Amino acid sequence: MKRMKMWHALALAALVLGGCGSDNDVSAPRLYGLYGDYDSDQVYKIDTRAMKLDATMHTSPAQGPYGVECDTQSEAFALTRRSESIAVVNFRKDEVVAVIDLPFKPRSTATSHKAGLVLVSGKSEPMAVTIGIRDHEVHETFGQPTDQNVDTARYFGGGNNTGHPFWLADGRRFLLLDRVHLKIFLYDRDRPDAPLAELDTNTTAHHVVTLPEEHDAEGNGDYYVVLEGPKDANDSSVGPAGIMKFRIDADNGMREVKTFYASHDAGGAHHTRFYAGKYLYLPTFNEVGYVVDKDTMEATDTFPCGKGGGHIHFSDSEKIAIVTNHKDTYVTVLDVSDPAHPVEKEKITVAKPLTPEQLAEGLNAQSHTATFDRSGRFYYSVANCDHKFYEIDTDFGWISRTCYLPGTYVPMGDFIYY
Repeated sequence: MKRMKMWHALALAALVLGGCGSDNDVSAPRLYGLYGDYDSDQVYKIDTRAMKLDATMHTSPAQGPYGVECDTQSEAFALTRRSESIAVVNFRKDEVVAVIDLPFKPRSTATSHKAGLVLVSGKSEPMAVTIGIRDHEVHETFGQPTDQNVDTARYFGGGNNTGHPFWLADGRRFLLLDRVHLKIFLYDRDRPDAPLAELDTNTTAHHVVTLPEEHDAEGNGDYYVVLEGPKDANDSSVGPAGIMKFRIDADNGMREVKTFYASHDAGGAHHTRFYAGKYLYLPTFNEVGYVVDKDTMEATDTFPCGKGGGHIHFSDSEKIAIVTNHKDTYVTVLDVSDPAHPVEKEKITVAKPLTPEQLAEGLNAQSHTATFDRSGRFYYSVANCDHKFYEIDTDFGWISRTCYLPGTYVPMGDFIYY
């Protein structure tokens, strides 16, 4: 059996060296990765079929593209977090087509095609703006500048003054996660003067998720927000990490439904994702993850992960999940055949250990973003400090191909088929 597996491995290696990969139908759309180098003005486009750097785009005068977020089938926003501006990249033409001035440094975007708007929240201020998809102009500004910042000594999640913004289904209302004042604001896109409603959070909040069946066509219904918890698990002055389920009604009321709390010893939490239409998977910093039933908001099980467990991605066809461990050298592969009770399958080393200096600087070993290809077999992401884009073949449990990027710290990006 070992010899047969080795022959299979050699056959796969021959295919890889011959230029074939997961996406080897030349008539099919290609999968591209778009990543930014935070230490420069460079945005990279990687062709995953050829596993090579396809183009480098420069966002100057905007600096520090921490990540890239696609908003149409031809354009993406580069999150130039070192500048009070944001750059628009046309990834089909391989050029930066606009640099838009902002009243803050950008944190993240969300796109509403129904509204024809991109929502940009603030890194340096608990604010947001809407930008036209077509005209690249700022339409409205929401929130007020403040001389306060996130209390990074107490709360997990870093110094961004907002979490990820979120559009409701009506394309009219959106959520702004104010991490300075520990509030979630509900806004109307045409009423920047004051929020429609607000909801308190007991720690900083990171992002909101929902399912189509959880709300109506207007967006009234149930939502789930990650509560990041304490920076230091020994700090009892900050509540534990968790997931708060909350409800928005047709009269713009907002209220907490029920909150799941992780063990305080688990430390901070970063990201959650639904699986099997029912379960919220929540990795935490101190090497444990939780599976939470959305109906009861109670844990059905826990699962192991590495230091700095953050994001998780699922392959439906392979019945596996891969956990990004931001402070560790490996990703954790889970068997999710039973969604309520995942089992660790293996660990795959993808990055070099962080140095003491990198840890002190708050750097991550592994990217915030990753994806499975359409087959569900191949997984793509980046080792940040190694500036290494890689492909994992989950059939064999190893890195099958790599592409080194010319940057120095490549923390976040997006993926697009075309």
